[in-house]
Amino acid sequence: MVKMATQTLEEEHHIIQTIVGVMAVLVENMDNGMAPEADTLRNLVEFMQVFADKCHHGKEEKILFPLLETKGVPVNGCPLGILIHEHQSGRKLVAKLAEAAEAYAKGSSKENGPLCASMRGLVNLYPNHIWKEDYLLFPMTDKILNEKEQQELMEKFELVEKEIGPDVHRRFEQLAATLAEKYR
Repeated sequence: MVKMATQTLEEEHHIIQTIVGVMAVLVENMDNGMAPEADTLRNLVEFMQVFADKCHHGKEEKILFPLLETKGVPVNGCPLGILIHEHQSGRKLVAKLAEAAEAYAKGSSKENGPLCASMRGLVNLYPNHIWKEDYLLFPMTDKILNEKEQQELMEKFELVEKEIGPDVHRRFEQLAATLAEKYR
């Protein structure tokens, strides 16, 4: 049986969920007075900017969603419009996280409020967002697209991976596993 493009996206969700879980632990640790390592924060920001946004959301917004639109799924409203809006909300939260992490790394942040708020926002956003895609969007996609279209999607997804860079995907998978082990 041919691997479907939606399976690839679901696998990426598992990796994103791992990082979001790390953020939840970091916020809890910070609430209990423990300071996170600046490198960990930088890694989280890079993961969210490159893996979650460019790689994962890029595949959805630039490839999957336009294809679904050609199949009659409206780009405004449910589900695509809502998912795109959530991607945009995630980008804003990641931008705030990047700013707060940089200030924290420089020692110019006297309190962790912005750092915690941005991570808490991502921790609140992603589980529901991923649920919508895994249990609503992807099953719908699998009904709408035939095997040939799924295969063409997979080929386009591979091009996205090549554009981002060789082994970048695997490096972020390993980062997620390493951070999950560290912050159990």
